[in-house]
Amino acid sequence: MALGSHSRSQRTALSVGLSLLTNLLIAQPTLATNVFTCYANDFVDPSHTVGHYAANLAGAQDTIVAWANEMNSYGPWSVTDKPILAPSGNKHDYMSWAPYQWPDCSKAGNKTVLTPEQMWKTCPYVNRDGLVNPDRTTINDFQSFFNLSDAVLYNSLAFTFRNQSSSVYSQNVVKFIKGWFLDAATAMNPNLNYAQMNRGPNGQHGEYTGILDLRGFSKIASGILILRKHGSSDWTAEIDNQMVAWCNKYIDWLQTAPNALQAAAAKNNHGTFYVNQLMALKLIVNDTTGATTLGRGYFGGIYKGQIQSNGDQPLEASRTRPYHYRNFNIAGMITNARLLKHADPTSNDWNTTSNGATIQTAIDFLMTTKPSATHEKDVTAEIYPNVAAVGATYGDLKGKYVNFLNVSGFPYASDASFLWDQPLAGGNTASSNSESKPISEASPHSVAPPASTSAHQASGTVGAVRPSMQIWVMYGILGIFGWRLC
Repeated sequence: MALGSHSRSQRTALSVGLSLLTNLLIAQPTLATNVFTCYANDFVDPSHTVGHYAANLAGAQDTIVAWANEMNSYGPWSVTDKPILAPSGNKHDYMSWAPYQWPDCSKAGNKTVLTPEQMWKTCPYVNRDGLVNPDRTTINDFQSFFNLSDAVLYNSLAFTFRNQSSSVYSQNVVKFIKGWFLDAATAMNPNLNYAQMNRGPNGQHGEYTGILDLRGFSKIASGILILRKHGSSDWTAEIDNQMVAWCNKYIDWLQTAPNALQAAAAKNNHGTFYVNQLMALKLIVNDTTGATTLGRGYFGGIYKGQIQSNGDQPLEASRTRPYHYRNFNIAGMITNARLLKHADPTSNDWNTTSNGATIQTAIDFLMTTKPSATHEKDVTAEIYPNVAAVGATYGDLKGKYVNFLNVSGFPYASDASFLWDQPLAGGNTASSNSESKPISEASPHSVAPPASTSAHQASGTVGAVRPSMQIWVMYGILGIFGWRLC
């Protein structure tokens, strides 16, 4: 069949279809497919895990254990699992494809159907902001890292629910971290040279946007700090030293590589999440001074221009999916504030103003908007953990934030984030002194599906626990091939 006999859109669709078909036929690493809340980012201070958990946190504990058990059935993950090598030819190099880039083969000059590999290198790629190219999942390093960061966070938290120096959960944290970072056969090289890589004849290199791919380092930092805090016998000095050494190499790359420095200079969510990642890494290597400097630099720098006096975020509002991107950046702001508070307990950057506004002003504005106004579907639930975090931090004397969550149908008191979004009203009891019910390691906990009807999309931000029927179908299809959109 000659490509010249078809329209450009038909040829592009055919090429993309062939790429997807190839992906389905290639053995892929197994990824989690069950739908649960997937946070754009977060940091859990280890102080939340010290002492007895209040009785009203039992639902959140059950959810965390259920999620940890699910993730454990899919790990470990490694960059060496992907079926396609980076242009370097080194299987240890991380690689992902730019999500919004699509091939335009109309001027490629070919007379026959291109193979996916030919298309990736021959056809120019054009950007379609907000429209994710589905063949991005051909390479799953970005999704594998999301799964890894979730697994480390939930397993470390589940470990704290029993007063033991070792458990299956702490052992899994160690196994997953060693598999991705430390074991010689599977370890990732400490760079993102091919993250969100451009394709086409002038591509084959990573972009500054790819720094976002590893934003989940704040979750990994949470897990490591929790194991340190609780003196886990599984997290040995040798493993700690190896992880610190790896992170120091990656920090050097983040502070010197051109695409990393471009992300650092970005004034929108890319700059926000760059600080997320680098602050988290600084905490892992025990450089609290460096983490503090980064956090103060963010809140005294680009943050000042991110929120208008009415709470809107102009740099995110200008995107094709403004509801999503506003939430996305707020999650990054919240994570930066939490990281800085851990590094410097005297900091009070939740109250740092931007044009007379705070993070609270930004969430208050967003609560008045509707995603349907900008034709965004299945993204409503992205706001819920952000609302809970703001209510817990700024206070909710009039019940404004709890009422918003209740009316929305989001079961926030049984969501994992309720464990660290404290104090916030809710849960089975109002007790803050009694110990929560014991949690067994022997079997997964069953968490009843809540009433939320929203779902989440593929950029890695918050998603609902019960999506619409259409999304269930989509997840079911993706699940057959081991894909988890998170």
